[in-house]
Amino acid sequence: MPIQNLPDESSQIKKLLEKNLELTEEIFKMAKSIKSFVIHQRIFGILKLLIIVVPIILGIIYLPPLLSGITEQYKELLGIKGEASGNITNIMDLLKGSAGGENLKNVDINKLPPEAQKYLK
Repeated sequence: MPIQNLPDESSQIKKLLEKNLELTEEIFKMAKSIKSFVIHQRIFGILKLLIIVVPIILGIIYLPPLLSGITEQYKELLGIKGEASGNITNIMDLLKGSAGGENLKNVDINKLPPEAQKYLK
């Protein structure tokens, strides 16, 4: 009797192995797609980080010289003297009214550039 069951068991084993092979191939395809997804997520994560960090770094590098150039042209008008006249803190002190008793109420409007004068009239 065990001899008669042998072909039947062999076909069952063969079916199980084929099913196992199909499932293994499906798992392999899923693993490849998951790996691809993880790689894309890492790339997009780095890009998101760069989108945030790069403007901050550029602002730290380029903004102070730009601001000092803007404030430098108004130092005589605002009455700020000394070597640190281009410093933005002096302008902020002036706007708050704590820069040597000077504030914007004491600024001669006629000394302002024509572009600024048109907004005050």
